[in-house]
Amino acid sequence: MTSLISPDDSATLWAVITCGAALAIWLEQTYKWAARLSAAVIALLIAMILSNTRIMPLEADVYNIVEKWLVPLAVPLLLARANVREILRSGRGPLIAVNLAAIGTLIGTAVAVTAMRPWIQSPEIEHSAGLMTASYVGGGVNFFAIKNSYSISESLTSPLLVADNFVMAGFFVMMLSIAASKWFRARYPHPHIKEAEKAAPEGQGASVVAEHTERKSVSVFDIAQAFGFAFIALALAFGAERGLKAAFGDISQAGTGFKMLAALCTNRFVLLTSISLILATVLAKPLKKVNGMDEFGSWMLMLFLFTLGLPADLWLVLTKTPLLFVFCTVIALFNVGFALAAGKLLKVNLEELLLAMNATLGGPPTAAAMAVSAGWSRLVLPGLLIGLYGYIVGTPLGIMVIEFFLRK
Repeated sequence: MTSLISPDDSATLWAVITCGAALAIWLEQTYKWAARLSAAVIALLIAMILSNTRIMPLEADVYNIVEKWLVPLAVPLLLARANVREILRSGRGPLIAVNLAAIGTLIGTAVAVTAMRPWIQSPEIEHSAGLMTASYVGGGVNFFAIKNSYSISESLTSPLLVADNFVMAGFFVMMLSIAASKWFRARYPHPHIKEAEKAAPEGQGASVVAEHTERKSVSVFDIAQAFGFAFIALALAFGAERGLKAAFGDISQAGTGFKMLAALCTNRFVLLTSISLILATVLAKPLKKVNGMDEFGSWMLMLFLFTLGLPADLWLVLTKTPLLFVFCTVIALFNVGFALAAGKLLKVNLEELLLAMNATLGGPPTAAAMAVSAGWSRLVLPGLLIGLYGYIVGTPLGIMVIEFFLRK
């Protein structure tokens, strides 16, 4: 069927994509109901309505440009603050907590795959496992990296993303309830909660929020540096990918272990993450002065989210989402449950455990936002850093999970 907007009308398609993404972000920041849904889900729903009513075409070259260029560019922009030295200095507690949450995600994925095999067929279940491992260790950037690495269809990724965001929102509410719970406070050390409650009457909590939510100024030189850094990382990663694929050669007759190693070492997004991490650590001082890198990266991912919804069948999304909702819930439950249980044994602070769960389920922005809104001023930077750590390890873990279950 033809659409109102032609697939060849690139200017109009770009206008709708950028305005649709902007509308989703504005709604999330303006209305409580939209914040509960999240900009990601709103962008997907708007896009699906536009394509299913044949206003937008299901396929167009513009969508391929977004996927081919904007998603890879978003990775180095989002990782520009991932200085390894700062991550290691962020403290023993947050690092232990984020690793416990990641282990919980891996256990939950194995349980979810085993339990859901009768209802989700191969290779969809293996792809779902990899996508959600990446997402619930790192965040959206890792989800998209796995999606692009395996060319996973929108018929799976769109409903899975909707389920992912609903589950994530529910667990964020649960984490706030845990932080306020007398039962948990009686069983876990919670110095940051005590500090925030002591500071609240003096208005210090409000100053923490103001400090971390004020608008940043971005200069032309900032933009030039940001995209220069991103394109350098991209060029190095693409070059390394070509070289390593030639070095590994034909692996069709190789063993399972070697195939998994080759898949990991030649993956464009793993290489891009590794190179971005090295550059971010080596160039930490000059990059710290560049404003707007996180914002540009997040905006590019939002554009991709919108285009992700365009080829999706709305009816298929609505019918498949409940099943995938169960899949995501199982993984998130093990993420939270394992982190709380093991964290209790290791005497990790309650706030650090909650921040790690938030960082793995939602990424650095949601972890930092939680620390800011709760008034845990000394945990804002660690929240960002462990979220970046999740970005670093999420994609490799997602690839290993897919390769493991595909060969099982």
